[in-house]
Amino acid sequence: MRWFKQKVKDEWIEQTKNKIYKELYVLVVLLCFFSIVYKETVNPEPFNLPVAELLILAGTGIYYTIRGWQFGIFSAEKEIHDRSSRIPMTAKHFIYTVAGGVGLSLFFGIRSAVVYGEGTSQSVYYFFLTFAGSLMIYIPVMLLLAFIPFIFTRAKNVE
Repeated sequence: MRWFKQKVKDEWIEQTKNKIYKELYVLVVLLCFFSIVYKETVNPEPFNLPVAELLILAGTGIYYTIRGWQFGIFSAEKEIHDRSSRIPMTAKHFIYTVAGGVGLSLFFGIRSAVVYGEGTSQSVYYFFLTFAGSLMIYIPVMLLLAFIPFIFTRAKNVE
């Protein structure tokens, strides 16, 4: 059973990740504090959209990706993973991305059929229409987002 085996971890990778997480935590706390102050003092409406919070979530992910690329974590982590795993990291990212795109498309298709369909045939039509449209949009977008670190890492290694 491979469930309880310890993964091989490089100390440098873990320390660098911890450094990034520390910087990221301070950044998130400051942005949340300013967001709360802004919402309570400048714009105290009860039905505010969580735009600032969504920007914080997206910003932290982008920040982690950029800092990880600068420190070279992605290529080192990929190399260590590929040495100890049967399935390469690139293949795993591809599988997870396609599964995420199909899952998101299924969610939108089912939601569209349930909310907007007025009968069985119209619900089936709305499901397949929304499912196909979502697949055409979300799978390429998710693949692009999933492989951006690999593209930048490969370009950095070529230099």
